[in-house]
Amino acid sequence: MGPSPRLLETTLKSSGATESLAATADDLRARALRLLAGREYSRQELAGKLMSKPMPRPARRSARGNADDFAYFAVEVAEVVPPTEAEVNALLDDLEKRKMLSDDRYAEMRTRLRAPRYGNTRLQQELAQKGIDRDTIAAVIAEQPDELSRCRNLWLKKFGQPPSDMNERMKQTRHLASRGFNMRVIQQVIRSGGAANEDDLSETTT
Repeated sequence: MGPSPRLLETTLKSSGATESLAATADDLRARALRLLAGREYSRQELAGKLMSKPMPRPARRSARGNADDFAYFAVEVAEVVPPTEAEVNALLDDLEKRKMLSDDRYAEMRTRLRAPRYGNTRLQQELAQKGIDRDTIAAVIAEQPDELSRCRNLWLKKFGQPPSDMNERMKQTRHLASRGFNMRVIQQVIRSGGAANEDDLSETTT
C-alpha cells in the first residue's frame, strides 16, 4: 500500500517550503536592502539587526521510515543559524562602498530630526550608542541651531511662562535636564523667562 494522498501532499509541501529556505549571501543582502529602504541605519545598528535574525542554511536530505512502509517519506532538513560576523561585515563593507550605507548620513539625519527636542548631551549619547565616532558626532551637532536657542524654543512650547515657585522651577528644570540640555543653558532659559535678549552662552560643556 503506497503513501496516502494527504501524506504525499504534506511531504511535498514541507519539502518544497524547506528547499525555498536555503540561504545564500543574496538572502542576507536582500534583508539589508529591505531595512535600508525604510530608513537610514548606522553600520553598527544594521549589523545588529542582521546578526539577530537566524538564516536558514542549505538543506540536507533525511529519509524516514522504510521504502515499503506507507509512512516512508524524505524531508529536507534546514539548519537555522545566525549569519556569521564575517558574512555580515563583508556585506556592510560592500554597502558602504556603494554609498548605500553611511554613518555620516545616518548621524546627520538623526541629529536633524531630534535636535529640536533634545540637548547636546542626549544627542551625543544616542549617536555613540549607534556606533558613531566622536568627530562625526561633533560635526553633525555643530550644524544644528545652538543649544541655548533649542532649549528656549522647547521651554516656550512646553511651559511658556516663568516658574511661580520653587516647585515649579524644579519641575521645569527636571524636564529640560531629562532631554539632555546642559544645566547652565537650562538655568539661563528659566531665569530669562524664555527671552532671547539675554546674553547667550558662548559655549556649553559637552
